[in-house]
Amino acid sequence: MNNNLLTRLAFTGLKNNKKTVIPYIALCSVTITVFHILLSLVNSKFLIQNGNPAFYGADFLRFCMTIGCIAVGIFAVIFVFYGNSFVMKCRRKEIGLYGVLGLSKKNVTFVMLIESLVQSTCSIGVGIFAGAFLNKISVLFLFKIVKQPFVKGLDFSLKATLITLVFFMVIFAVCFIYNILTVNMANPISVLKSENVGEKEPKVKIILLIIGVAAITYGYYMALTAKSTLVAMTSLFKAIVLVSVGTYALFISGSIFVLKMLKKNKDYYYKTKHFISVSNLMFRMKHNAAGLASICILSTGVILLLVCTSSLMMLGEQNIDIMYPHDVTISMASDGGLSLEEVGKAVDEALDKSGIEAENRRDERYSVCFGEMTEKGIEPDCFPREDLSNTCCIYMVTLDDYYLYTGEKEILSPGEILRYSTDNKVKEGESFSIFGKEFYVKKSIDGNVLGDDDTYDDFCDVEYIVIANEAEKDLIIQNNPDVPNLSATLKFSFDVGEKTTDEQIQILKDEINEKYGLKTFSYKNEERDLFYSLYGGVFFVGIFLTILFLIATVMLIFYKQMSEGMEDKKRFEILSNAGLSDKEARGVIKSQVMLMFFLPVCTAIVHMMFASKILKLFMGMILYVKMSTFCCAIAIVCLVFLLIYTLVYRITSKQYYNIVYGENKYNESIKENRESFVGNYSYGECGSGNRA
Repeated sequence: MNNNLLTRLAFTGLKNNKKTVIPYIALCSVTITVFHILLSLVNSKFLIQNGNPAFYGADFLRFCMTIGCIAVGIFAVIFVFYGNSFVMKCRRKEIGLYGVLGLSKKNVTFVMLIESLVQSTCSIGVGIFAGAFLNKISVLFLFKIVKQPFVKGLDFSLKATLITLVFFMVIFAVCFIYNILTVNMANPISVLKSENVGEKEPKVKIILLIIGVAAITYGYYMALTAKSTLVAMTSLFKAIVLVSVGTYALFISGSIFVLKMLKKNKDYYYKTKHFISVSNLMFRMKHNAAGLASICILSTGVILLLVCTSSLMMLGEQNIDIMYPHDVTISMASDGGLSLEEVGKAVDEALDKSGIEAENRRDERYSVCFGEMTEKGIEPDCFPREDLSNTCCIYMVTLDDYYLYTGEKEILSPGEILRYSTDNKVKEGESFSIFGKEFYVKKSIDGNVLGDDDTYDDFCDVEYIVIANEAEKDLIIQNNPDVPNLSATLKFSFDVGEKTTDEQIQILKDEINEKYGLKTFSYKNEERDLFYSLYGGVFFVGIFLTILFLIATVMLIFYKQMSEGMEDKKRFEILSNAGLSDKEARGVIKSQVMLMFFLPVCTAIVHMMFASKILKLFMGMILYVKMSTFCCAIAIVCLVFLLIYTLVYRITSKQYYNIVYGENKYNESIKENRESFVGNYSYGECGSGNRA
């Protein structure tokens, strides 16, 4: 057959299927745009210049963009393949007709090649152009987030463009090969007759149902029983996988099981409204369960990303103040027997030399290490181990230092300790083992001995132990040589004036480091820059992933409405032929559509409620946030997402009803409802009028 004729046939096919092809191209274009922007930022001269970071924290920003690119690339494969499969599903009958009309497989392949080239060229062209156009805006937005001065000039990355071009050409090529194999393996006659073949009632897949219940129950259990950030780190992704598997299994098998139970309830089932709804829903879920589960998982992902990204920036400055309560914090190990007083004098001299006036100064000495909490006490922690739920952080101070910090006078004999634990399980008078040495808990002390140091409070359980003297600590180390990190840490914290310069801070740092060697030195202004680079990068990538997930969710919903509209058109005709009025048939279908539409988002909100605790603990790695504040953020995000979801429903449902009833009937229905409302007719009067 003439190639020109086949080309015209390909363009005619695209034109006739524009309602599915245009959304598919739009989804691909947005995905390519996001990928190109992130990849351009990875190679941007505004972040890396001559192999060096353009500003403090720029290297981590680049790392965030790289991770974002990988994530978008993975989701791009999924989204493009799903959109392609839906477009092919809608065109199955049309392509089958090509074979019946006499087109050879070679001719059909040529037609599909032209169509694939048009779709891929439009998607890649629009995506790369939009990505290049929005790149500068993205840079300005990113620099605004990380509080860096605006940069001048444009930066077009040829490398990013070529990688994007090749990557998505490969994806579209694989989609094309898949389409060809699918079409060539199918029998055109069978494809045309497939819609007329009667369907069997779906059966409950018991094994899948059990797997679903077990997976989602255990996933929820892991989320609710997590007690610390350490546990959340190892449990969160396991819980996500389990809940995702459980969601798919329960949507596929659980929905059929519930409908079967309703069918067995004769008092409920044998009523006109319920009889039709249950029967139709059973076949709806057979075809659409996996798609609804996908919408649910994507919706959960959007809510989760929105909660995390909004929390990052809303609580930014608050977290800086919590993590760095003083402007300058200096710490060093006192392995050589350095005294707090000796080093304190050296700090005074360094402050004088640098010309810095220190305020609100606090000098501390303590020992810190990790251990494993058991029934008898604390044992050495052996990393790595699978169960981290019993890991605890131990702060140990001497009685003299305790008096220095609190002003409370206590008397301890050898073998006696004062103890405070964040798990509130301290019992006075009990025997308590620390790394194999038995101690007697003389008194339970109230609160954090170290005042503003709550670094590990969310990370794991924390123990504050007050011992009689350094000799007691030496006995612990001698008793268990596996704890060499129990050496004392000296810490000096203070505030400085607003006029203090970076040069003065550097002089202070060099002076102390030269004499004693620093363990850590933090300057709040520098840490603030790093904080915004660190969390700003995560926030920026999170926004792009949220946009991508949201658009994918909208497209998935749109495709769902389209496919269901095509199926429900026949159902509507059957219901009308069975004697139901148009109004009753519309009511039955509308109730089913609303149930199936809002089931995924309601399930997603339930998932998020169960995930709130473990997600808050997981974010404890980088954020300090109160549970009440976090739950408030979740509630606001869920409400906003529900409103967006409802808006999408209203928009896509119009397309759905146009397919089911026909555009003229749908418009007449809307007009009829408006007139009914204006005329104050009751539902009963309308119903009786229709039946008459």
